[in-house]
Amino acid sequence: MAATTDITRARWPRDLKLFALLTAIWAAWLTARIVMRDVTYYAQAPIEAVLLGMRFEGLSARLVLAAQAMAAATLALGLAAERRWGLRFALACVLEVVVSNLIFMTVYMDDIAEGRNVRLAGWFGIAAVLILLYLWIRGRGLLIDENPPV
Repeated sequence: MAATTDITRARWPRDLKLFALLTAIWAAWLTARIVMRDVTYYAQAPIEAVLLGMRFEGLSARLVLAAQAMAAATLALGLAAERRWGLRFALACVLEVVVSNLIFMTVYMDDIAEGRNVRLAGWFGIAAVLILLYLWIRGRGLLIDENPPV
């Protein structure tokens, strides 16, 4: 008689799967932003990106956006596959966004020309903190084994 093994695994919350889908859409939008700037002619300002509070323009901004798109795609794949590393990576990425907005606001706070961007960074920073709290609350039980083996 052959023994069968029943491997059951707790499913992750569906809202984390939805977050993975939204992150995949974000990665696709970042990629499209890079590609569309190459295909179409923009007479406006050059493409810009912010990483850890530093502003990048031109080719370096494209590289930063490409790195952010790859990170978002990796995050989405990790969460969709229900991997703990995906949740840890998501927390790290959102923490980077929070820190980046905070650094940007403190560096450019005295520059009157950047007033609008500083206010936007403040709003995006608040949203990133809320997303970070959401991820921590929803993933806390998945990251920390609440019932360790004896």
